[in-house]
Amino acid sequence: MMIEMKYTLNTLVMAGACFLLAACSTNIPTSFAEKDVEADIYPDYANCVVPVNIAPINFFWRVSAEECVVPITPENGDVVKVSGNGENAFQIPSAKWKNMLSANVGKNLKFDVYAKQKGQWFHYKPFSNMVSPDSIDRYLTYRLIEPSYMGTGEIGVYQYDIENNEQSVIFDNHQSHKDPNVRGQKCVNCHTAQRNHPENKMFYYRGANGGLILTYNGQVKKINTRTGDMFAGTVYPAWHPNLPLIAFSSNIIKQSFPTFAYNKIEPYDMRSDLVLYDIEKNEVTAILRTKNSQETNPNWSPDGKYLYYNSSDSLINSANSLMNMRYNLFRIAFNPDSMTWGKPEMVYDAASKQRSATYPRVSPDGRYLLFTEAFYGTSTQTNKTADLFMTDLQTMKTRPLNEINCLTESDSYHDWSSGSKWFVYSSRRFDGNYARSYFSHIDAEGKASKPIQLPHEDPKHDLNLLKCYNVTEFSTTPVKFMPNDFQSVINSEEIKATYGSPINPENTDGISGATQMK
Repeated sequence: MMIEMKYTLNTLVMAGACFLLAACSTNIPTSFAEKDVEADIYPDYANCVVPVNIAPINFFWRVSAEECVVPITPENGDVVKVSGNGENAFQIPSAKWKNMLSANVGKNLKFDVYAKQKGQWFHYKPFSNMVSPDSIDRYLTYRLIEPSYMGTGEIGVYQYDIENNEQSVIFDNHQSHKDPNVRGQKCVNCHTAQRNHPENKMFYYRGANGGLILTYNGQVKKINTRTGDMFAGTVYPAWHPNLPLIAFSSNIIKQSFPTFAYNKIEPYDMRSDLVLYDIEKNEVTAILRTKNSQETNPNWSPDGKYLYYNSSDSLINSANSLMNMRYNLFRIAFNPDSMTWGKPEMVYDAASKQRSATYPRVSPDGRYLLFTEAFYGTSTQTNKTADLFMTDLQTMKTRPLNEINCLTESDSYHDWSSGSKWFVYSSRRFDGNYARSYFSHIDAEGKASKPIQLPHEDPKHDLNLLKCYNVTEFSTTPVKFMPNDFQSVINSEEIKATYGSPINPENTDGISGATQMK
């Protein structure tokens, strides 16, 4: 459902007023006329599957009405009545919502919508939501960033409590942007956590005094992982699920900002390889070092015995040939006892179909491989042709997730919840500019449910947010360190990683990577 973003200052004031009035009591009318249309609500929470532990799915309804009320009728328990006014923002009481969910696992909640318009009450078509018994990981981490940029503005990595609708900052570059007229290269990105030990986390602080900001075993350190004969710094990370190892791609990244083009921004790689960082040894070693292909976007299998990645042999010299660059999905076996690698094997051949496959993510139970497919390129979060695909690793059958994909905008940056029943992804389906986070449930047949947008206490939060949700990832535990802890490490001396692979002078070309911006 698409809703135009047309809000004046008066509209926002009215929205704030109705949000406050949502708690006011309006009786459910006994006399009304039926309307044979569904209520136009945002976010679109109609006829969805919702996690048993999710916060209230507050929404607003875009109709003009003197009064409005939505009774929520569960199969078990009492009706919860939610009132609205003005532009009809509905804020569901948190305690009643949680009790209703827990009492109706596997059952439906019916939402009736009544509105009083020009003195007459109307009843709109009701909708129902099924309460899934499968919980979702409580915390979500993401970066908030502008949709298109030449120099970085205020960028940060945040944590969101899905059960309580609470956002907290992990770290941002606010201290570098006290002067709003100065836009320096101070980027915060590439955040991720270790799957089975989520207290171990990392992110990058790019620019002067930057480096890999690593939280491991209760300590925070700043590491410079560009070492030896690496042609660029480390970029896209993947924690081993159990061992103190992080696989990285090492990339020379460029960005193109076309004046007239289908996509507003085109990030691409000029060169990329894969390396492994051993945290306890503070050592980097090569995984794949190739000149005739590009490897990037690593991700471990849940047992840690395979590293998945995407690779392209369509080398380019400039953005003019970007549309000819296509990636296939590969994996390479890893022996944790001998710390040795096998031979690369192709998992999915997209290039033969004149397509490009990126961002492989295996479900924690090992059943499904979720990835993004587009017409070309690897940075598909800005590519309007990007859709989500899924491979059943038991049958090796691959299909597009047509039940959730947007035909006209990007769907990408996906991650699995630890129970393998939910995944999150980012989509620009609302207006083509701002990426928002959506959840979807996977049933026993591997079908994805209708996507539900990340809920907020204020249902208009995302409409008024001039940032994109970027690299959304689940976590089962909250971040234990405060921004000041990370800032003190950033202000300290870096720890230089060592290099454990043979040196090849041809690789040292002096071109800076993402850890050094010039």
